[in-house]
Amino acid sequence: MSIEDIMVREVLIGGIDDTLGDLKKIFESNHLHHLPIVDAGRLVGIVSDRDVLRFVSPYVNTMGEDNRALNTLKKKAHQIMTRDVVSIRANDTVAAAASMMLDNGCSCLPVLSDAGAIVGIVTKTNILDCLVRQASALS
Repeated sequence: MSIEDIMVREVLIGGIDDTLGDLKKIFESNHLHHLPIVDAGRLVGIVSDRDVLRFVSPYVNTMGEDNRALNTLKKKAHQIMTRDVVSIRANDTVAAAASMMLDNGCSCLPVLSDAGAIVGIVTKTNILDCLVRQASALS
């Protein structure tokens, strides 16, 4: 089975100058775990919901909120993103994606076209779902 068969095709993306506050809203309103970051149409990084949690002050939206806490929301995506993004092509296999995730300690892979454009994303959840469906088909 290929990545094209299991990837999510509608991928939200962020820009390098999106603020942490903007990214936080995107994650909260769309229930995402990963957001590819692009610059001039090219994948340059990825931000996870865990990155957002790590960089946003725990005092935001609490009684202890102050200017210092609010300033954490002004950080830019390029300041917190992972830059060395492991990616995959749509015609690669699901097994190759699983190996890449294990080898690189990542939980998602942006799917790129031959021209380098993002055409999808595949996550560990997509791979597990695929494996469960295959196992069910065999029983």
